[in-house]
Amino acid sequence: MLMLGWPWFDLIVAPPCARVAEGTRARLLRVARRLVQEEGLEALTLEAVARRARVGRGAPRYHFGGKRGLLEALSLERRARPVTAGPAPGSRAAPGRVRRPEGRVRG
Repeated sequence: MLMLGWPWFDLIVAPPCARVAEGTRARLLRVARRLVQEEGLEALTLEAVARRARVGRGAPRYHFGGKRGLLEALSLERRARPVTAGPAPGSRAAPGRVRRPEGRVRG
């Protein structure tokens, strides 16, 4: 870890979330996805994403070029996720069917 000669520099200047292994772009995407899930698409602004990700206001614009680029990255990320083909091997549940908890009486 680079200390720049001052032992307190990283403790004061670098926020704790910036020291995690996750990259800034991935963190911005994760925060944007969560923001849309929690508050809807209307709440998605570059400033809100930057504030929640605890990065500078220009970071989302730097990584995505603007709101349109952020939305495109979110949709590409969603399309790239693997789709599960059904239940795990060995389970007896039919695909797409929710099992009722055992011991519950239907009434």
